[in-house]
Amino acid sequence: MPKKIRTRKKSRARTQSRARTQSRARRQSRAPADRPLLSLAMMVRDEERFLEDALASAKPVCDELIVVDTGSVDRTVEIARDMGAVVSHFPWRDDFSAARNETLRRATGRWILVLDADERLRGSGDAPPDAAGLRSLLKPGPLYPYEALSFEVLNVRLDGTPLNAFHSVRVFPNDRRLGYRGRVHNAFGALVDGAPKVASRVFEGVRVVHLGYDPGLYAERKKAERSLPLIERTVAERPDDRQYRFYLGREYLLLGRLAEARTHLARVVREGVADGQGPLVEATVNLMRAMLADEAPPTEMLGALQPVLALRPDHPDLWFAAARAMALAGQKAAAVDAGERALALDERAVFDAAVEAGHNRWAVHALLAVLCWDLQRYPESHRHHLAALDGGPPDDPGRARLLSQACALAIELGDGDRLPGLLDALLDHPSAPLGMFFFALDRALARDGPAAAGAMLDAARARCPRLVDDPEYAARAAKLGR
Repeated sequence: MPKKIRTRKKSRARTQSRARTQSRARRQSRAPADRPLLSLAMMVRDEERFLEDALASAKPVCDELIVVDTGSVDRTVEIARDMGAVVSHFPWRDDFSAARNETLRRATGRWILVLDADERLRGSGDAPPDAAGLRSLLKPGPLYPYEALSFEVLNVRLDGTPLNAFHSVRVFPNDRRLGYRGRVHNAFGALVDGAPKVASRVFEGVRVVHLGYDPGLYAERKKAERSLPLIERTVAERPDDRQYRFYLGREYLLLGRLAEARTHLARVVREGVADGQGPLVEATVNLMRAMLADEAPPTEMLGALQPVLALRPDHPDLWFAAARAMALAGQKAAAVDAGERALALDERAVFDAAVEAGHNRWAVHALLAVLCWDLQRYPESHRHHLAALDGGPPDDPGRARLLSQACALAIELGDGDRLPGLLDALLDHPSAPLGMFFFALDRALARDGPAAAGAMLDAARARCPRLVDDPEYAARAAKLGR
């Protein structure tokens, strides 16, 4: 190649580089009033099912919606543009952080909010996000730019039933010194060597509701096909990285590969007990799930739990896991004590691990309801039955038993205020045993006479068509002339 052409090409490259530098400088030197305050940064791929709701939840909070597509073949890009997002494309490189950091580079706001397409912004309870409260905090502090805001992330099933919750950094300054590392399960922090650790504080006016770990949805979307090889590769490269070994064990658990899950999770727990480092609580809770699914002896489960409880007696999920294991071991009174301790721990506290018990108190109550029933501690059992039924999902497999026992307790303890509602719930359930209804009917006959009992049977039959198929129905109907 002639020297003159080489020089011209180098000159053109220098000119283009200077132009890019000047353009960046102009963008960064604009007066704050000329820049959006808060940009949403989102990476997507084939998210047409969830994207619209995610962007709709972010619109009232953010001034700018930035969406980077990594190879969608559905209507994702069209939906994003229809929702007013600025859409760009980035080729998938088997690296979630590379794609995530590209979304940050595209944002022009002074601050950035990170959200995924299967997430939604919500406020506390059923309230909308506190956009004004959040935006009032978006100003440089003494540690700027190494400061951030964390939100509670609530993992839920598609029906809204909570799975667990944790806190995650979601808002931070738009500064190139901040970003994500790791090809999968990317971690936020400083990208420059020697920089201080980013200080984050929790903002409770906004939380993130995440749908992606719904078991059916997780299997349907085949997320493991993309994430599992990346996790396995990372663990092979960094075998002493406990965080990624935990991710690997959890992924195997989600896939039902229980022996592999137990191997990796047990190692994280064992090493964490030795030095107190790593995701000790989360690894232990997931190890208990794997052992439970694998039908491990409860004494083995308790043996793995005890040293972790000694180190972290403050975490409700560990006591909930202990209550389950103790119940399986036949240690019912001790299991009740452990379950009560799980409930007593403040579920609103900020823990350094995911929390299941605080958002699934009904499940703890359900376990205690059955244990107290078996121990003949009936007033306690009644209290726990009512709490479990009040908060539990309608399709919980144990709900039929809880309804039957709750009706029995209401009858025996004379809780006439709650009995009618409990009987209605029993009749409305598609498969709950109906014995307690007929027991209550007999008591109504003895107390109030045939007319009142007949009216009660007529109303129940209209409410629950399967009532007529119960073996006890024909004799009662004949007795009451129905």
